[in-house]
Amino acid sequence: MQNFEVRCPSCGALNRVPADKEGIAGKCGSCRGELPPLYSHPLQLDDSTFNAFVSSYSGPVLVEFWAPW
Repeated sequence: MQNFEVRCPSCGALNRVPADKEGIAGKCGSCRGELPPLYSHPLQLDDSTFNAFVSSYSGPVLVEFWAPW
């Protein structure tokens, strides 16, 4: 199983997060502070889900907008 490493924003400790926990907030193994949810795959959002996701996510968000010709 693939793991990702997430640095705790509170104490800086490196935490291993299993790939199957994508999108779920966790707890730091050292300080028990909250880890932000990890997204390793793009999410397709629409008008009804975009604002809620961006306003609730504490990490950086990369957005690509496109429209057909």
